Amino acid sequence: MRRSGGLVCARARSLALPLALLVGLGAGGVASAKPPDEVRTFHTPPKEPGKDDLFVDIHPEYRTRIIGIDPLELNGIVAQGVLWGEQRLRVDASVGLRGVGAIHMQLDALDGVLFGDNGEFGKSPEPTSGLGIASRQANNAGWEVGLRPGADPLQVESYGPVLREIDPIHINYLYGEVLLPIGVLRIGRQPVSETGSVSLNDGATGRNRWGASFYHESVDRILFGTKISEVFNVIAQGPDYQIDTSLDDGVFLGLVYDFLVDDDITTQDDDLKGVSAQLDFRWKKPGLGPEWGPMRFTATLTYRWDERFNTGIFALPVRASFDVADFSFKGELTYITGSTRELAAGFAELTNAEVTDQDIRLLSSRVMLDYEVGPFTFALEWGYADGDGDPRTTTPLTTTSWPRDTNLGLLLFEHTLAFQTARSAAVGIENLKQLDAESFPLTEVSTDGRVTNVNAIFPQVFFDPIPELRLKAGVLLAWAAAPVVDPIQSLLRYDGTEIDDDLVNYHGGKPGRYWGTEVDLGLEWTYRDFFEAAFEFGILFPGDALEDENGDAVNSWMLESRFTFHL
Repeated sequence: MRRSGGLVCARARSLALPLALLVGLGAGGVASAKPPDEVRTFHTPPKEPGKDDLFVDIHPEYRTRIIGIDPLELNGIVAQGVLWGEQRLRVDASVGLRGVGAIHMQLDALDGVLFGDNGEFGKSPEPTSGLGIASRQANNAGWEVGLRPGADPLQVESYGPVLREIDPIHINYLYGEVLLPIGVLRIGRQPVSETGSVSLNDGATGRNRWGASFYHESVDRILFGTKISEVFNVIAQGPDYQIDTSLDDGVFLGLVYDFLVDDDITTQDDDLKGVSAQLDFRWKKPGLGPEWGPMRFTATLTYRWDERFNTGIFALPVRASFDVADFSFKGELTYITGSTRELAAGFAELTNAEVTDQDIRLLSSRVMLDYEVGPFTFALEWGYADGDGDPRTTTPLTTTSWPRDTNLGLLLFEHTLAFQTARSAAVGIENLKQLDAESFPLTEVSTDGRVTNVNAIFPQVFFDPIPELRLKAGVLLAWAAAPVVDPIQSLLRYDGTEIDDDLVNYHGGKPGRYWGTEVDLGLEWTYRDFFEAAFEFGILFPGDALEDENGDAVNSWMLESRFTFHL
């Protein structure tokens, strides 16, 4: 079994189990072929004879990426051949008492910082030397989509890659954990989940078959988890019952309370809160036959609410998986429903429409089928995220996105669409700034690489001639679940009568239904579970959803190399 971020299987002799759920919520493995059960997560280990109760656990990971894309913009000249190198040091650390509790932390250093000493002297970010050939020390510059010097801020074409200053160190997670007699309690800034799915993703290394994880989702949370099936066994069989601490069998319960937005601490009217409950059923041997392996079903119910925007939203993600001989199945579905006026409050500033409660109906799903034949793994992935052909806030919101680090292919969503939607969002935000708007929902128009509005199939094959080497290939065929519409540019064109004649896609063309075809190739080599080199190539043949007003969109290709060192 290939290493992908490491394995953790700490077991405690009480109901205070180190759960791999936990709510929002986790319960799931990685997406790579032949994945381990979990990528590296950190929990309090049990007491062990001969070992000190005090423990310190530190795991650093340093990664560099060199990426070339030509072109990044399919219909213009702002971002043709782009090439950059970036880096990140991630450190996961835990300090605590075995069998009692711990403090866990994750921090990133130089995350997204470009190779080289970049910038213009006298401007931010500023290089360390005004003369490039005299540079002796690199700075902390990264890049983003921003306004180009001297350009019109209300035009999409005015935005392109620009440099930005990056904080050298950022703390992602910091929370305390204590193992109680009946469960585990965590309080603090935590990963929103410990899994990579179409509902949530903590951005841990190794969750994707293609591309890299680069984002983290965190929440300030109070969490309680327990193996609830053992609670009932203790009650039914008495104190002499030998507790089963296995993480492979049983029913696990997770409960959370989230502090999402606090704003003014003198009033609670502007607070956004959330609660979640999760049940996780696991069977190591489901008893359906000798070839049946582990089976799992997880269901979560989440509710978020506030008074400021009259928000009330329910989310129900469910996941299921099972193995039969050399075949494995993983399926997941998330449905979100409710209403809020936060979106309408921002968009109404663009159209002078009435601010009303907008219904929300979001649906996303994914199915992954794997079949192993010797050193080959044949995989078929189907991915779905609902779309919305009408951007008006008087109609239900149905545009759905996967989390940032739940990838589907290499190029189409993570780079091509991310660049163009960031340009559109920048124009909308500039308009709202000039109108002194209360809400800025247009930031969510920028996908940041998220999979959105898609109905795709992705056949893939993985070949492991030796345990240290993997070759892989895939063909992504991506349709849009609804006609692709740029909500900002369409609403800016809206004349107040019919919306259909005002709709445009993110490239200024007519709304299309086919994103395109992407061919992906890759090679991964691992050396002694410490160093990994990965080379990935993708070429995108764009469909009508990416064409401009002239029906033009050129093919694009990318090449990425990653070098990762981890302990």
